[in-house]
Amino acid sequence: MKYQAKQILFLLLWLSFCMGMTLSPALISIGLGLIALTGIPGFRALGLNKKEKTISLLSVCFYLSGALSYFYSDNNEEALRKIILKLPLLLLPFIIQAFKKQGELKAQLLAIFCYSVYLPGIVSVYNYFSNKTLFDQLILESKPLPVEFGYGIYHIQFSILLAIAIVAGTFYCIEQYKNRNNLQYQSIAVLTLLNIFIIHILSARTGLLGCYAGLLIIAISTLRKAGRKTFWITLGFAIIAPLILFSLSTSLQNRLTNSMEDLRVVMTDANPNDYSFAMRVEAWKNAADVIKQSPLSGVGIGDAEKTLHDNFEQFNPAIEKDNRKNPHFQLLESAVQSGIPALILLLLMYIYGIGANFRKAPLASAIFMLLFLSSCFESILERQASVAAFAIFIGWSMTYSRTTAYEQE
Repeated sequence: MKYQAKQILFLLLWLSFCMGMTLSPALISIGLGLIALTGIPGFRALGLNKKEKTISLLSVCFYLSGALSYFYSDNNEEALRKIILKLPLLLLPFIIQAFKKQGELKAQLLAIFCYSVYLPGIVSVYNYFSNKTLFDQLILESKPLPVEFGYGIYHIQFSILLAIAIVAGTFYCIEQYKNRNNLQYQSIAVLTLLNIFIIHILSARTGLLGCYAGLLIIAISTLRKAGRKTFWITLGFAIIAPLILFSLSTSLQNRLTNSMEDLRVVMTDANPNDYSFAMRVEAWKNAADVIKQSPLSGVGIGDAEKTLHDNFEQFNPAIEKDNRKNPHFQLLESAVQSGIPALILLLLMYIYGIGANFRKAPLASAIFMLLFLSSCFESILERQASVAAFAIFIGWSMTYSRTTAYEQE
């Protein structure tokens, strides 16, 4: 394939963004901003289809609901920081348009992204095996495995990126199977298999849950038109492969042991301090209590963190001060910041994105499902890497379609 100058430029911007996710927050902002900028020329002429308009409108309205709460936030400095942090949500229409212009580069974009998460992933796996005894014990104590690369991306954020790469890579390999002898195909297939191995070694539960949910949608979409033989082979592989990976990963086995202990603490109402999931449950309850106090407007995007921390003193003072965290549940955190209307807007975005794309654009449906489940266990729109990934991969997946019918709607 002979590349045009604009395509080379876009690939460089994409490379900067993808590598910036683990190397440099500045590269994330520069890459995303310039990608969105390429979607502005000809925006009105090319336009968005019905699904893209609906998702864009929901994203912009959700962003504006948070921006509006700036005016009743006491901490204006923190409010402004949050508003700037979430700018990718406002830029989503232009991000979608930018990817629509680069439809011929979908394989190249995927290969770059898969490698950008493989590299820090394999370095982190090496670090794990170099300190295996220590890290296995830390997992049993609810501690994460560190991502040893660049500026130190948060482990849950990185697991979500790995999950997106695996789901997208799997979809590509199924869709392009007839081209399996192509070097590009083989590269993506190998990177996808390696990333599957990496996510099971690093064993972040949020990323694994999102990954399997996304793969389930891809499997259902693929098997709808498959023959009986393909169906049973795929079903058998779907059952056996996770069992093999589990049996080979000590870290994943320890994570399951820790998760069961976490559930026991929740079910018996024992002391939740220093139990990851149990503390999340208490943070959810604390957030719900704050929402009851200001259900329509929220407490303000700049004051949410302090209000949640302070509310623990009355709601559950048994939680130690260092453990009084935000809910790690984006829907609840958005409602705390800007009221239940913000929660509804975000939830509608997920529901519409999953349902409207399921038949004709299963990759988009899978990515929406992955992000939805991830946001139930992590506040993915409160950190730079994950809010940028949210906008970028919604935009990319909605313009990546198996059929041309989607583009012609």
